[in-house]
Amino acid sequence: MDIEIKKIDFDADSTIKLESRKETKRWSKFSNQFVPVVEKVGKNKYKLISGAEKIHIATEKGESKVNCNIIDNLSDEEKGALDLRLLYQGSESCPITLGERFLDFREKFSITQQQLAKKTGITPGTIHHYESLIKTLAPSLKKNVMNKELTFKEARSIADIDDHDRQIDLAKPFLSGDLSSVHVEKIVSLAKKHPDSEVKIIIESVTKGKQIVEEKKIEPEKIIEENIVDFDSIDSRILKISAEIDLIQSEEIPEFKRLKLISSLRILQSRTQLALSSLNTKATILNLLGNKVSKK
Repeated sequence: MDIEIKKIDFDADSTIKLESRKETKRWSKFSNQFVPVVEKVGKNKYKLISGAEKIHIATEKGESKVNCNIIDNLSDEEKGALDLRLLYQGSESCPITLGERFLDFREKFSITQQQLAKKTGITPGTIHHYESLIKTLAPSLKKNVMNKELTFKEARSIADIDDHDRQIDLAKPFLSGDLSSVHVEKIVSLAKKHPDSEVKIIIESVTKGKQIVEEKKIEPEKIIEENIVDFDSIDSRILKISAEIDLIQSEEIPEFKRLKLISSLRILQSRTQLALSSLNTKATILNLLGNKVSKK
């Protein structure tokens, strides 16, 4: 319902207000789709629960009213989306808990990350990063995140690596405090680019500027084996395939398979003709030799 902005109690100078036009443009697709939620606290008096973005933008446009949802009228799904939004905005929210809540909510209501983004005003990329902590992060590192020993930025970057052992090796310098979060994205990017390089070498390439030199693997020389004809079984195999070819005439074959089959049969026909020619030539030579021997 449309409510006059002057009747909504909220902090007009709140930090929720988007700080710049660039940020407003960046968030407009998601945050500004979130309909403000208010609680009715008296006659023609409302208190904002969440959704200051739209109110700020409406005020900047000189509009006197803004469309809002009354908290008592929300469906279970809308209430759940609001809870997620408030949990995300809370400064003390545990990233692991939030990731689990995102996944549980999407599973319960069978919605995509994109749909959840529209319902909560949280970008799909952000939702993906939180969920990746649950799906791909090593279990021991999840505990480090919960104990605030590993930051969200560090954890979600390291979660991009598939191998858990490698994740743990990459996390060590951040857990020990030897490296700060500013290096994590670059290190993870190099770890993905050079999957066979040691973590120590990758870290030194970032912190000390050392070049990553990967050892070239010497592949064993391939031994080409000559095809040997098994004369003991070739007769039976030829008869078997000829029987299968006979069955083709009585089958309904889809067009794309029919064309492929024609091509294969033509190859077989060519090979068969060559084989027959070779065998007949050898037989002729043997007959000629036999005739010469008998004449002598």
